[in-house]
Amino acid sequence: MGDEKNIHHGHRMRMKHAMIENGIDGLNDHQILEIMLFYAVPKIDTNPIAHRLVERFGSLRNVLEADFDELREVSGIGDNAASLIKFSQMLAGRYVCASSFEDDTMKFTDTDSLRRYYEGVFLGTTVEQVRGMLVDDDLNMVKEKLLIEGSISKVQISTRVFTDFVIKNNCNRLVIAHNHPRGVCLPSKEDVITTKKLFDILKMLDISIVDHIIVGQTGSFSLRASDRCGNIWPIDKRLR
Repeated sequence: MGDEKNIHHGHRMRMKHAMIENGIDGLNDHQILEIMLFYAVPKIDTNPIAHRLVERFGSLRNVLEADFDELREVSGIGDNAASLIKFSQMLAGRYVCASSFEDDTMKFTDTDSLRRYYEGVFLGTTVEQVRGMLVDDDLNMVKEKLLIEGSISKVQISTRVFTDFVIKNNCNRLVIAHNHPRGVCLPSKEDVITTKKLFDILKMLDISIVDHIIVGQTGSFSLRASDRCGNIWPIDKRLR
């Protein structure tokens, strides 16, 4: 037992040093998971557990996006390991959000910074969500919140939810964002029609929609920076 423990300890130290010196670009998915599990599964070989995770879910991304209870179904994954995997996913999302800004302020300058922010927010989300963000006149974030879980297509419900969000926070510049968790980020015909209707309805209430961001499995899309919604916005990545 002592020899086996020493073998695993030596292997773990070699893997950690290799990661620190060379990064993870040369590692495959199960090796990355194997190293991650060092910190939650002590004293035993985590390589077989990592292989079982990849076999069950198909990829590192799918492992990170798996539900806590689904992770627990894999042999060798207890509460600590499942918690670490979910924490790693949440941390990655927070980092992507933070990287949207040039410094520690929560100030947006263009549609690209909004897209990067919401790529982080929706990272790992498996259900369709509609979120709202309020910004002040200088484009600093005032409030960001999940508003609807499900489709954005019900305009009247969406209008009431968005209006309540604006009134409660006393800020009338709104960014809308939603995700296509199993699809591409390109807007559907329904997305475009709904955005234009919401724009017109909220404008009558003196609420300005700054942009509508759509996040898919492999990227994000700004309706403002495109010509999909006609002339409701200038075709410009800069926010005003």
